[in-house]
Amino acid sequence: MPTAVRGESLSTAEALRLGVPPDRLRRADVGHPFHGVVTFAAPLATIADRSWAYAQVMPESAWFSNTTAAALRGLPLPAWCRTAPLHVTVDRGRNAPRGEGVVGHQRDLQAPASEQMLVPLSTGETVPLRVGTVGATLLTAATDLELSDLVAIIDAARWADERSTFDGIDRILARSARRAGASALRRAAQLSRAGVRSRPESHLRLLLRRAGFPEPEIAPEVETPIGPLHPDLAWSAFRVLVEYEGDRHRTDDRVFANDLRRFDAFADVGWSAVRCTRADLYGEPRRVLGSLARRLRDRGWVAPARLRLGIRPLAMP
Repeated sequence: MPTAVRGESLSTAEALRLGVPPDRLRRADVGHPFHGVVTFAAPLATIADRSWAYAQVMPESAWFSNTTAAALRGLPLPAWCRTAPLHVTVDRGRNAPRGEGVVGHQRDLQAPASEQMLVPLSTGETVPLRVGTVGATLLTAATDLELSDLVAIIDAARWADERSTFDGIDRILARSARRAGASALRRAAQLSRAGVRSRPESHLRLLLRRAGFPEPEIAPEVETPIGPLHPDLAWSAFRVLVEYEGDRHRTDDRVFANDLRRFDAFADVGWSAVRCTRADLYGEPRRVLGSLARRLRDRGWVAPARLRLGIRPLAMP
């Protein structure tokens, strides 16, 4: 095997051009992730790895779309997206890609719907891939995701670049108002909020909205004895806050110690804190909802008649 192909993903034609004998391509150590693609000890651990492999045979005018594009842009997605087929889009009238591991789409989104991006592979190498613009990514992903997950990726895109996210959404909706995903994208954009820092925080905020709680502030500044702190969600008028705590808050001693300091500091200035775990949010949220309702009521909040403390989670991890 030529040294030049080790650790690479190539089209079969390119491998032959580089001198790999045809019978060598049939050996067990050569991968065939897509029709016309061979890999030589190349890892395919991530969506970016698989996308780069498929890019070796992808039509020049095609681009990665839907949840594939969202993943390539680093937006947070549910776990099932990691093993889902790659989504590839072409202009209407062209032949959509077909084959195992690929879902092809035809779209008439008008130019420009895609752009070249540098994307990191699991090896650390950075490669160029053609990916939907921010607006096209969100519009096409809207056909695959539940509303709560669509809101979460818009929140994340806003965190990275508020202005370009909404410029992209406005542009794509202006020319694709009746296209698939447009209604869901418009609704999710209305529910999105600036400053949300993670997918679980997006889900928690939407869960509280569904249950009937007042709209929380996102990461407001709270002056404490250890300096200004920013809780995930808060109601300053009642001095009540909610913090989401992922597994790292439990398993990392430094993070756990910092949490203790934070909550002591909040208590020192009269704030009441509710802590929400992954099990609460994605399993049984009744404890968190009930605790939050009691604390807000104790601080003067008048709950609506239809406060729903028994609702189910909005999304799965």
